[in-house]
Amino acid sequence: MEGTPGGDRTSGGFLFDTLLDHSHIDDGTGWGTNNGTKILVIDAFGGPNNVTFSPIGGAPFALTAIDLSKANTFSTTSAQSVEVTGNLLGGGTVSTTLALSGFAFTTFAFDSSWSNLSSVVLNGIGSACCGDVPGNYYAVDNIVVTVAAVPEPATLSLLGLGSVYVVGRRSRRKSEDRQTEGYSK
Repeated sequence: MEGTPGGDRTSGGFLFDTLLDHSHIDDGTGWGTNNGTKILVIDAFGGPNNVTFSPIGGAPFALTAIDLSKANTFSTTSAQSVEVTGNLLGGGTVSTTLALSGFAFTTFAFDSSWSNLSSVVLNGIGSACCGDVPGNYYAVDNIVVTVAAVPEPATLSLLGLGSVYVVGRRSRRKSEDRQTEGYSK
């Protein structure tokens, strides 16, 4: 992920679509959290700022782990937790709310129910700031996913040709068997 500030971003074959088109890439110097790498900060000031991430190619994936932290130097504008919702391929969801313990990243692990996903939505909640317009800033890093292998079109073509060959061979064998039965009578 590169550039700061901005909206939607891509990284590692995934699209990160922010509801308000407002996110930051930070090296940990400006948002109160630092793990030594560049991080994605979701700036939710002004309303909810969900971020949805999904594979660019559309292949189903499993969410294994994610690092989350409060963000912003003022704890009153930081989310207290992040609601994580996985959209299952073919319909349905899995969901959990993860409590943020401070400005240090916490790694959260996910079980096997977080597989066969089409996308995941992150939503910071619980800021004590700003009346009707909470801050809900949070930081994201080290998302661990497993993307299902999708056969290349050439592989699919070969599988299709192989199936046609097997069906054709069976038809030919049945025809030969019928002809043989006619001679033995």
